[in-house]
Amino acid sequence: MKVETKVEEAIEPIIKQLGYELEYVEFVKEGSDNVLRIIIDKVGDRLWVEDCETVSHAVEDTVDKLVDVEYTLEVSSPGLERQLKTMKLYKKYTGREIHVKLFKKMDDLKEFEGILESVNEDEEKVIVKVEDKDVEINIKDIATAYTTYDFDAVLKGNTDNVNLNKLNKFNKKR
Repeated sequence: MKVETKVEEAIEPIIKQLGYELEYVEFVKEGSDNVLRIIIDKVGDRLWVEDCETVSHAVEDTVDKLVDVEYTLEVSSPGLERQLKTMKLYKKYTGREIHVKLFKKMDDLKEFEGILESVNEDEEKVIVKVEDKDVEINIKDIATAYTTYDFDAVLKGNTDNVNLNKLNKFNKKR
């Protein structure tokens, strides 16, 4: 079993009990360092640095028992543009605009944006509407995928179709 899977199974109940949602866990090599990254969210509310500290302290002993090499523990928010690393996240963000980069071209497309229309967990496929065409993609063919956020519209003051509450997560706490 992969380290990420063991850690996720062990800490998800702890994170839920604290009132947060576990997005994903990744264990990566960065330079000569091992980094265990835990990405959390707070449904319907803002996520603060203090929230990440709370989760970090709550899970560190559990994680230490599962990781047998030296590592750095990072707990952070998913940010405005959310990485889609699991079927659970594809399902969560169905209906949102996403950016997809494939390992190799498919129908003359290697990188594109479209609306995540549906997820088929059994076949591990997603359907993304690109312009007026539905594109069916095997998850294993996706190099990276993430939700998109229209920063240009916000910067230009065109906020008709932009949810400014998403940006309010970055306002001062009090």
